[in-house]
Amino acid sequence: MSWYNPMSWSDKAVDNVLDKDDGLLANVGSWIGGQQYTDEEIAEANTELRKGVVAYAISSMGENSERSKARREIAKQWIKVQLWLVLMCAIAAPFNMELAEFYYKLSTASVMLAGTAAIITFFFGSYMLTRHNETKK
Repeated sequence: MSWYNPMSWSDKAVDNVLDKDDGLLANVGSWIGGQQYTDEEIAEANTELRKGVVAYAISSMGENSERSKARREIAKQWIKVQLWLVLMCAIAAPFNMELAEFYYKLSTASVMLAGTAAIITFFFGSYMLTRHNETKK
């Protein structure tokens, strides 16, 4: 019988470790959960935690704003392409109907419409949710 192999433990050893009331795991868990801190120790731990959270927020602030700028720029470019395709369809229609149909199919492709809908929802969804929640109250 080896101590590191639970399959070789006797029933008594299993009960000593896994018993939900008096087992070794229950005792260790209650010891960890039952640790008592003084008010001073709690305040000190909270102070350290606040410092860490503030430091993380400051260090990642530039990264988050850069990511937001990139997302906004990609969204603006997507909308510009969508509008450009619609405009090209209107411009080409009097001269070459086949080319206008090609631009129309591009501008109404499911990928283009889904991307545009996602961008519109992303940018204006929070406004719609706010208005919706205000009307509920």
